Amino acid sequence: MRPEPRTYPQTPTAEPVSDELLVVHLKRDGGVRHEYFRPPELVRHEVADGVLAVTLAADGDTPQRTRHFPLAEIAEYVLEAPSAAYEEAFDAWTQSTFGVDADTYRSMRDTSKGVTMAENMRRQIAEGLGVDPDAVHFGGSFTIDDDEDWEGSPDDE
Repeated sequence: MRPEPRTYPQTPTAEPVSDELLVVHLKRDGGVRHEYFRPPELVRHEVADGVLAVTLAADGDTPQRTRHFPLAEIAEYVLEAPSAAYEEAFDAWTQSTFGVDADTYRSMRDTSKGVTMAENMRRQIAEGLGVDPDAVHFGGSFTIDDDEDWEGSPDDE
């Protein structure tokens, strides 16, 4: 049975859970049976070697697991995009939490996955200056002092 649509508060206090939905239409006994998966239960899905692998999150005493559906037994599978209600809630959450819209937040998150802090800073500096990140170089080292240690501008010395 298809899950009920999720509802979201106007301004979420925590990151809202996406209502994106993976629908697998299985050929069974001359008919079609439907299976539905969505976050947070749905961790990921991928197709390899003629099999749709659907990885599901751990739940209570049940560890993370992967269900395998041979493509020959699937009439169709569809990943339905998140609803407008989710997108509005996600945008409200990123605005209230980070002061940026959802697209900016996603861009920052996606470009910083697996990136060192120095590389992320280099990219942010380049974006702020409107230059190619390859044009930004750190020569030497730097430190960041606590505000309490700050006694004035370097020009005062």
